Amino acid sequence: MADAGFRYVVRQPPEQALAGARAANYGRLDVSTARRHGYSEPSQANDPIRKFVSDDPNRPYLASLSKSRQQAYPVALFGHDDTRITIDLPDGENITTNRDGCTSDARRLLYGPDLVTWLRNQFVASNLNLEVFRRVTSDTAYLKALKDWRACMRIHHRAFETPEAARQAAARSRGGNTAGSTPAAAEIAIAVADAECQRVSQLVDVAERLDGRHRIGVSADRAAEINAYHLARAEAARRAPELLHNR
Repeated sequence: MADAGFRYVVRQPPEQALAGARAANYGRLDVSTARRHGYSEPSQANDPIRKFVSDDPNRPYLASLSKSRQQAYPVALFGHDDTRITIDLPDGENITTNRDGCTSDARRLLYGPDLVTWLRNQFVASNLNLEVFRRVTSDTAYLKALKDWRACMRIHHRAFETPEAARQAAARSRGGNTAGSTPAAAEIAIAVADAECQRVSQLVDVAERLDGRHRIGVSADRAAEINAYHLARAEAARRAPELLHNR
């Protein structure tokens, strides 16, 4: 970025971001918390990952640049869109990235010239929770509990197909308020109904039990990508000091 005429501050992410979650989040909620906070966690305002993102010094720096320089900054960092490549993933979906730009250049220096293979392995290894979540929420045991949850929510006059739909409706009730602000009465009502129906249907209990089983299967299915990812990271850590010295 310096060679391109820009400043870029590299920061160490908090440990929570580096470690990753051990299990997918199935939205467990108890009634007492729902009555006080709706869907917001009481400690959300002090969340280190949120703080890390909001305190990014590169954001005010970018805002300080002229309009033309603001347009040139992401091109330098992430590359030109006309160099975009598509990377197919094991689940049939795909992601895209650009061949040029400082980010791709740094990845090639650290992980080797095969950018597609590195990014594919990185995405698979870093998104195991997403694949586990998809398998859990399509499991027949989960779908049965979800049916019970829906029936319970209808008793509370809340016709939602999924817990996520309930959360989205609650979020809309806040309008422009930020996370951590006082929840609206509509959010409290939805969250309390959700919490009560989680208890009745045992939806989250079922999901968390299934999570362990499906996690074993996903880890086995993606073992090649996971192992390649960790080997590449170890090699990159070994080579990084020499790369920095040569700069």
